[in-house]
Amino acid sequence: MTDLGPFPSRELGVLLHPSSLPGCDRIGTLGADAHDFVAWLATTGAAIWQILPLSINGKDDSPYFSSSAFAGNPWLVDLDDLVRHGLLDETGLPDHVSHGPIDFDRMRHSKQPFLLAAADRFLDTPDHAWRPGFDAFARDSDWLTPTCHFLALKDLHGDIPWWDWPESIRRCESEAVEQSRRSLDEAIVRWSAMLYFFEVQWSAVRADAAERGIRILGDIPIYVAPDSADVWLDQEQFQLDQAGGLIFQSGVPPDYFSENGQLWGNPLYRWDIMQADGYSWWLSRLRRCLEMSDIVRIDHFRALSAYWEVPGDAKTAIGGRWVEGPGQSFLDAIKQAFPDMPFVAEDLGDLDEPVYELRDANDLPGMRVLQFGFNGDPGNPHCPEAIVEACVAYTGTHDNNTTAGWWNELDADTRAIVVEELDIGDETDVESVVWKLIETAIGSKAVAAVIPVQDLLVLDRHSRMNVPSTTTGNWSWRMPQGVLDPELAASIRQLAERHGRS
Repeated sequence: MTDLGPFPSRELGVLLHPSSLPGCDRIGTLGADAHDFVAWLATTGAAIWQILPLSINGKDDSPYFSSSAFAGNPWLVDLDDLVRHGLLDETGLPDHVSHGPIDFDRMRHSKQPFLLAAADRFLDTPDHAWRPGFDAFARDSDWLTPTCHFLALKDLHGDIPWWDWPESIRRCESEAVEQSRRSLDEAIVRWSAMLYFFEVQWSAVRADAAERGIRILGDIPIYVAPDSADVWLDQEQFQLDQAGGLIFQSGVPPDYFSENGQLWGNPLYRWDIMQADGYSWWLSRLRRCLEMSDIVRIDHFRALSAYWEVPGDAKTAIGGRWVEGPGQSFLDAIKQAFPDMPFVAEDLGDLDEPVYELRDANDLPGMRVLQFGFNGDPGNPHCPEAIVEACVAYTGTHDNNTTAGWWNELDADTRAIVVEELDIGDETDVESVVWKLIETAIGSKAVAAVIPVQDLLVLDRHSRMNVPSTTTGNWSWRMPQGVLDPELAASIRQLAERHGRS
């Protein structure tokens, strides 16, 4: 079989973000439960663990709207691991009880004091075993101090957005920034230590996965949040007015998910300025993402061909327009920096021929989603029989309903198409239907097939990760304890072996 970019052969993957891991913390962590998941995943025959962005959850608790595109998420740090390394005392830790869905406000409020206490003890212990690594991390990560300065300024100013800070700091004037950095040095170093705890624990999880033959498929959002270190530090690279407001904002036109389109609220790039310096900001961002994963899904790839430009004060995305993106110039810079091109193009949504041409000219695998594949259109690229080799096939993604939820809510006409095309026997047997879709994805021509954990567990709509165009109740799903058993692993492994993906 032809080697297709980041996939040397037919592979199987599972989609689960670390925040959804079970456990005794109020959020999934990078401790024992993460290592247990990796150990279980290795018994399924899977070679890919797909995750969402590892960044700090931002507006509406979304990992796609983070305060930093470079910092790892310290909320994922496992407190028990900090106890084992002498940075916390076991007494006083939260009660060890199994927690369900994430309440982000409550989680942050309860966890931050322990992370700060661990950071203080770490910084007061110059001979701690982690200190050499911390010193190297601080020395080699040119993004670290500026990002932690931003986070410290957010704390200082009561979390108001940066464009409401005093003017000299808002405009990132060098003298004011340097004076502020000196005055906030202690807070900056504390934030640096907390971000380093994430680095240590995630590196250990990645090493464990690598030893078991599992690679991490990460995710890079196409845009960054307006109230982020990235925009504050590089304002000239974004379409902002003199006050830091959005001239234009991101979104997509009316689509499968919303009749009004999706209004994302991110600032758009000044691609001409980025091109002038060789897209250095973007290359640094991709390099950072590849420090944390083996393969990267480029979210909303179509914006590199053309993006939907919406006025900054718009209330919906309907009044936007398509504007030409950076195109091949940008991909050439990426290819020069990363000759192996370990990327997947998220090519979903409102597409046209130039998007496909840009993807194929750079030999990037795209994505196919079975839930989109049964509209009766023989030209539908998501139809099971139309799925090509150069793609990753999914039953659904983090933006879709679970497959059980999708099936339960499917209209009669579409359900009839699925029953006929997949030869469904008893359409009332939801578990059988879901596993038929799972096997269809695994058995497709796609070089890789990735199945969300919720589908492997046949969970309904209450377990979906995100509902696009909504702002509450997302990103909070937690996997129940003890559901990933040997029997489930054996069922997955059997399908993987049957279809040449083990």
